[in-house]
Amino acid sequence: MNPSLQNRLAIGLAAILIPVFLGQWLLMSVAVHRIHVDYIASRLRHDAEALLAALQLSDASQVAPRLLSARINPVYLRPWSGHYYHMQVGETVFRSRSLWDADLTLATPSVAADDTVQTVPGPRQEPLLVLTRHFVKQAQNVTILVAEEIGASERMVEMTQFWYAVSAVLAVGLLLVLQRVMVRRRLRPLEQARGEIHRLEQGTLRHLSTASVPLEILPFIHEINRLLSTLADQLQKSRQASGNLAHTIRTPLTVLLQLTEGAELDDHPALRQQMQQQIKTIGALTGRVLKRVRVAGAITPASCTDVSGELTVLVAMMQQMYRSRSVQIEARIPPGLSALLDREDLLELAGNLLDNACKWARTAVCFTVSAAAGLQLTVEDDGPGCPPAQHEHILERGGRADQTTPGYGIGLAVVQEIVTVYEGKLTLGSSDALGGFQVQVQLEFRSSLDGSPT
Repeated sequence: MNPSLQNRLAIGLAAILIPVFLGQWLLMSVAVHRIHVDYIASRLRHDAEALLAALQLSDASQVAPRLLSARINPVYLRPWSGHYYHMQVGETVFRSRSLWDADLTLATPSVAADDTVQTVPGPRQEPLLVLTRHFVKQAQNVTILVAEEIGASERMVEMTQFWYAVSAVLAVGLLLVLQRVMVRRRLRPLEQARGEIHRLEQGTLRHLSTASVPLEILPFIHEINRLLSTLADQLQKSRQASGNLAHTIRTPLTVLLQLTEGAELDDHPALRQQMQQQIKTIGALTGRVLKRVRVAGAITPASCTDVSGELTVLVAMMQQMYRSRSVQIEARIPPGLSALLDREDLLELAGNLLDNACKWARTAVCFTVSAAAGLQLTVEDDGPGCPPAQHEHILERGGRADQTTPGYGIGLAVVQEIVTVYEGKLTLGSSDALGGFQVQVQLEFRSSLDGSPT
């Protein structure tokens, strides 16, 4: 299967956007988490300093330190408020009322350690952000642990990460859709070229238009137009040359035929008859070969041929030619049938089929034309038929099933050549209706029953 340009571009864009947005999401997650922790830690530092200010120490060693509750933030006095502290001054320990009877299960770092921030489970297994700070007040070491529940704020951070991921996915999808729309709009000149190629096939156009074609595609269109001109010129020259050759050969053959009527051959009637027969054979064979040289086929833009009209006239002519043998041709040709093929090719194809059938028929020939999947020609006769073993032989140039029947053995070979040029199908068999030989030709291209190509 040929790869789609749109799919290739979409895959390429997705390969770029997905790592970019994934990297942005990771950076955003780290940054938001860092900001979240730093913000809460900054507030905890202020609370630790406030607790240190509320601590009263006495110069007398026998007087225990005191913590002035009036200078403590009320949130530390409400049970299970989510804000806790643990203060140690020598052997004296102060705990916030919010801890109730619980304690912060945190190993106290050494005095020399820097201030630390940790996340630990709280008294009710809720996540806590704990700040540990060390102070020296009035020559006494003071360690303060201040904690705040961060479950709700962490959920907000996670929700922010989730919605950013959703927005990133939607952004990638939107960009892919926009890219697809833009690619389709930019590829419209190719769609225009495809429509013009269809018109070339119909014979209503002789070359592709270069108007509004992007510079990247313009050389391609020029090459197609050049190829079409070359093929048309070659076909025209071939037909002219074959016509000139036919005219050139016809003249000496006519002279030779006239010479055989001279008195010199009156004493040799058998020789005269043999010479005349050979001259006529050369003329007939030359005419047929030259007709094959002129076959247009599918290499140039075909014109719309009136199949019904042309074949009706051809059947009448064949009926007239074989009137002496009392062969009746039954023609089943739908009216208004047209097809995109060369007129000369159609007449050569159908003419050889009918001529071959009339030569072998006893009294009847059936000629059926239909527009089934293109153009289908079926010719049947009531003659002796042809064994399947000889089908391949009779398709060879000069091959004949019966040497006693007049002919040159190139009719079906010519038919096969035309079918091959049009990439059609030739089927040989026996006629169920008439009992003789049957030939069916299927040309798969556009045909119409309304007199105009589809």
